[in-house]
Amino acid sequence: MTAKTHGYITKEIELDQIYRFILKWFDPAAKVNRYENKFGESNEMAVYFNYKGEERRLFAIVYKSRKFSKTGEKERQIFLDLGYWGSSVEIMKSIISYFSGWIDENDCDSEDPYYIEAHPEGVMPNIIKITRAELNKRMGGTVVIIDEEE
Repeated sequence: MTAKTHGYITKEIELDQIYRFILKWFDPAAKVNRYENKFGESNEMAVYFNYKGEERRLFAIVYKSRKFSKTGEKERQIFLDLGYWGSSVEIMKSIISYFSGWIDENDCDSEDPYYIEAHPEGVMPNIIKITRAELNKRMGGTVVIIDEEE
């Protein structure tokens, strides 16, 4: 099995908005293949684009799932699939941070997906994952995190 970087957009947007994002921010020459379901609805697409010299393919599909549902009912979401290599995490973070949603950096590891809020212009603050033990080691002692109000 090949490792993938996955994104899940849970708000109501159209697939074309993702394609337009890629055209604007990554590659103005990006190409898209759209696929229709048996009802004639365009609910899948593959976008081919260049990002920092990497030839990439992003697959997107609209479907209903209970994953990330707040009600437990099946809800509409857009699933994004990108091969896990090179700049895949950076690409997916940019897309997800523009629309908001969930990201699974590597679908083959044991890390859970995490939520990213929408940010202006898709610019997201740097997310650093670190264990408390590693943080203590890097800081040279025991780290106590306090709220800014204290």
